[in-house]
Amino acid sequence: MNSGDTGFPYESQWGDPRCNEALIVRGEDPAALHDWARDGYASADEYRYWARNVCGLACLRSVMRVWRPEAADATMRDLIDGATAAGALIPEADTVRGLYYRPFLSWIAAAYELDGEVVERSTAREHFEPIRQASTRRSVVAIASVTPEIRYPERQNDRVGGHLVLVHGFDGETVSFHNPSGIGATAADASLPVDDFQRFYAGRGMLVRR
Repeated sequence: MNSGDTGFPYESQWGDPRCNEALIVRGEDPAALHDWARDGYASADEYRYWARNVCGLACLRSVMRVWRPEAADATMRDLIDGATAAGALIPEADTVRGLYYRPFLSWIAAAYELDGEVVERSTAREHFEPIRQASTRRSVVAIASVTPEIRYPERQNDRVGGHLVLVHGFDGETVSFHNPSGIGATAADASLPVDDFQRFYAGRGMLVRR
């Protein structure tokens, strides 16, 4: 279900929403569909390596476009460099470890003056309640740990965690979010009842405030 435009632009972790379904459903190479050099990548291989691991930075970029427009021209490669320098992302052979919440929050506080806090051992309702309370000001969002399986909410999931989404709305019953690797209606301004969202939620994440 799609909740409509809520003011935060959608960011695909592959740089172009067209890449999501092309890669995930059809197994196509996103480097053939997206101008990865525009995002600051030096090569197609560098793009392929990082793009599957920058869901959290895609969430940040969406927030920055509204709350920090003066810094919104930072490329994804710029954000990767900042996150790795801070220890929030750690490249390791053919994978990337992170996103580590505390160094991430320290970095965005210093670089972009965005306040935040780590949320742990929480229910989805508890995590997103500050969004509901600040809904008229749109001054709080959440970056929540979920399973990538949230892109198929009609299916039973096998796990929780491993992926990050930007929760930008909560009215007490419905969670509105951007999924950087979503497909169709589960990508931009997706929505789920909070009890359904809970199935995919790992009980942790962050709150970010402007």
